[in-house]
Amino acid sequence: MGKAFERRYAVGIAVLIAAYWLVPRGLAQNVLQLLTELSALAVLGLAAGRNRPARTAWAFVGLGAGLIFAGDIGQLVYEITGDPVPYPSVEDAGYLLGNLALAVGLALLHIKRPRDLAGALDTAVVTVAGGLLFWFTLVRDLTDVTSAAGITTLGYPLTNMLLLALAVGLLTSPADVADPLVARWLSLAVAGHLIGDMLYGINDGAVTIQDRVTMIPYFVMYLGFAGAGLSAARTPAAQTGARSGHGMSAGRLLGMYAALMVIPGLLLTDHVRHHALDQVPLAIASTLLSLLVPARMWLAMRQLEASTQQRDAFREDLAHQAAHDALTDLPNRAYLMETLAALMHRARRSGEEVALLFVDLDYFKRVNDQLGHAAGDEVLRTTAERMKSVLRAGDVVGRQGGDEFVVLIDPVPSPAELMDIAERLVTIVSAPILTAAGKAQVGASVGIALARDGQTDPEQLLQDADLAAYRAKSNGRGRAEIFDQALRTELEARAKLEAEIRHGLATDQFELHYQPVMSVATGQLRSYEALIRWRHPERGMVPPNDFIPTAEESLLICEIGRWVLRRATRQLAEWTQADPEGHGDITMAVNISARHLASRSLVDEVRQALHDSGLEASRLVLEITETVLLDEPTADAHLRDLRTLGVTVSLDDFGTGYTSIGQLQKLQVDTLKIDQSFLRSDDPATQALVQLMVTAAHAFNLDVVAEGVETQEQLDRLVAIGCELAQGYYLGRPKAAQDTTITTAL
Repeated sequence: MGKAFERRYAVGIAVLIAAYWLVPRGLAQNVLQLLTELSALAVLGLAAGRNRPARTAWAFVGLGAGLIFAGDIGQLVYEITGDPVPYPSVEDAGYLLGNLALAVGLALLHIKRPRDLAGALDTAVVTVAGGLLFWFTLVRDLTDVTSAAGITTLGYPLTNMLLLALAVGLLTSPADVADPLVARWLSLAVAGHLIGDMLYGINDGAVTIQDRVTMIPYFVMYLGFAGAGLSAARTPAAQTGARSGHGMSAGRLLGMYAALMVIPGLLLTDHVRHHALDQVPLAIASTLLSLLVPARMWLAMRQLEASTQQRDAFREDLAHQAAHDALTDLPNRAYLMETLAALMHRARRSGEEVALLFVDLDYFKRVNDQLGHAAGDEVLRTTAERMKSVLRAGDVVGRQGGDEFVVLIDPVPSPAELMDIAERLVTIVSAPILTAAGKAQVGASVGIALARDGQTDPEQLLQDADLAAYRAKSNGRGRAEIFDQALRTELEARAKLEAEIRHGLATDQFELHYQPVMSVATGQLRSYEALIRWRHPERGMVPPNDFIPTAEESLLICEIGRWVLRRATRQLAEWTQADPEGHGDITMAVNISARHLASRSLVDEVRQALHDSGLEASRLVLEITETVLLDEPTADAHLRDLRTLGVTVSLDDFGTGYTSIGQLQKLQVDTLKIDQSFLRSDDPATQALVQLMVTAAHAFNLDVVAEGVETQEQLDRLVAIGCELAQGYYLGRPKAAQDTTITTAL
């Protein structure tokens, strides 16, 4: 059943009720009444078929409604025939059995809900008050409870009280199994049924079933059954509701107030009607209410206190979450800066010092790349606990973000003690950590910054400590550095140089010089190495050593790398076009920094440079250093992608790093470049080492380039050991493109 059916049903039932109200008494009105009730029962029956988890409960609800409907049919037959209605009659049996079946169905729905003391007390209060109403409206001058008439008379208020208790219980208990909307419709049906019975009893049964006013509550009953059926068919009974049965809502307060007004209302009504009430039921009901209502108020106060405590705990938890890192449970950056601001405010008043340690983990990226981010999270949590274990009681450690931590030192000790704290942090952080993915090990570079009399702001102090940590990392890692004026001057100079490099790139101040790489055996040109130069408008030609280290500390080195790739490939393409026979197989070597090699965009940048220049991929050589392979875990994958593209990879400065000869077969390289320091040495052992490197490279099908050839003697030695290629001032100095003679031989 969908919403379209519900709309059609609502229109149809409204038409039937309106017609019932408008037609004169008689057979037509009786038929309309039966059609209205039958349509509600039909919809209710669908609930039993569609709600498999609560099919039995809905079967009893449908049975109860059907028995009540059967009682209505019997009553209607008596009225149509004009025969006197016996008491008790078969119709009374239908009504009472219908009440019991309906109660069983409500009970089956109710027992699947969680128990609720507040709901039970509310139910008890309403049931006691309702039971009193039922007693005085349905029971009058009962003297014999053993006769059939007496039993029937008692049956009505008792079953009605049971229905009232179950209906109120459905409304007040926390929703778990039944849809709250279903509970409301069922409670409306029960309310209509009970009010109709009370109106019937108030008039001592004098009204007929065709009395329009008396029939209003019964129509409400059947509409409630229909609404419950429609809601149950739309929402499975297994759906969990969102209502809570706790607290004193406006509806509960109104219900309790109405219950408490029953006794005064009965007394006032019977006083007006000059009818003496039976004092025993009044006394029993008053006693029960005097016990139940204070208990409910006490429970409401307890619930209010619990709710307040829960709210305060929730607020404290939110405040803690807002001020702490979710992974390590350390204070986060916002909390650290707030605390640091308070310390500096105190320092301004007292003249004390404020000290800050910035802890930057070394090699943490390698842990994430090799063992996974879950292992990285374990390392961060363990590191946080270790750092707390070696700090003093007043010190505060927090997580700045990523793999960076901050330690607020309070009180501030001597500089020597500060350095001792920093060294303890380096030692404890550097110890191996066993994770689920394997053993991990990181290091720490610590920067220390101090402020006296609060003569700086928290952000500046944090930046000073960060810069000191950066210098510690640049000076070898695993150490601590204290920020001083010399460092500030150095950093200001670096910032100025970075700005000048950016301006130089934008205004085409850079140029490439090309150094030839020659065949040792034939003297033929085999390749060029592109070397960047900076023609500064004020300082003249700036050597690479004066600006490349600064560029490598930022993303500027990637911008420089992209510029060199584009310019070098385009230049070789131009030379090839000018001399296709002599330059058809000449290659171009371009140096790639560690940061650029780690960039995800490098492969695409190389592909784009080759496409724009029209140069074959096999004619481009990318030179990397050994440290790149150690510092960048992603280097191996990127090199593999580049070689798949067709680009040649050369390992520069071989022999000066940590790469062993045995590792050559595992490296993603095609060529070895032997560092020039080996060629300049006349030591026989060093010369033998050069021969060993050449032999090993050939064993792994690698070409060899010797750097720094400056004499004929050095060249002769390379010829003797079988080295293929060489470069150096003796063979050709780096020159600008316009100064390079297009020649293929010495």
